[in-house]
Amino acid sequence: MKWEYGKLYEKHDMSGEIHIGTGIVQVHDIFKPLPEFMKRADVIFCDPPYNQSALNGYYTKAEIAEKENFTHFFYRLIECIDLVSPKLVCLEVGLAQTAMYEKELSTMYKYVHKVESWYYGSKNQKCNILFFSSEPFSEAILNMPSMDEEKVIAYICKNVEYECIGDFCMGKGLVAYYSNKEGKPFVGTELNYKRLAVCCERVTRNERGKIN
Repeated sequence: MKWEYGKLYEKHDMSGEIHIGTGIVQVHDIFKPLPEFMKRADVIFCDPPYNQSALNGYYTKAEIAEKENFTHFFYRLIECIDLVSPKLVCLEVGLAQTAMYEKELSTMYKYVHKVESWYYGSKNQKCNILFFSSEPFSEAILNMPSMDEEKVIAYICKNVEYECIGDFCMGKGLVAYYSNKEGKPFVGTELNYKRLAVCCERVTRNERGKIN
């Protein structure tokens, strides 16, 4: 089965650095060297595949036959965070993976905070939003209520101060959309060019709305 996402990739040039709205995105395999623009991010928000099954789906939807091992993916994501060295990391993770992220990133960041959330508007599909910071958390983070994952992203983009927010698994672009909506810079990478085309469409539509 092919995942076409409305064939928006036929509408947008998906090659190289893609400048849209207030940010830059690029089709990119996380195991390859990070694009330099990703190092502009002083805040990271990422919703990575949360287990081996989800990671397999991640590659299948990108029409890539060779699947990566989840443990390898996990440690490469940690390495990418270390390379960017943002002041604040926000990760949306499955309940079963929470402890492994806390263990690894608490060695890199002094402050750790956790907020309960859920996927796809369903409180039955629970996840956690983990925050890691080198400085004490702002009131915006400490007072953030439990809410759906998309509302979390909107909340962070609106209420957290940052120079640029980055996402290593940009997907269809919620981080890009909400950061652009707030007039704030964003950067992001995504393995699947068809999914990233949805991000491009969301942001450019928002931009046209501003112009009109």
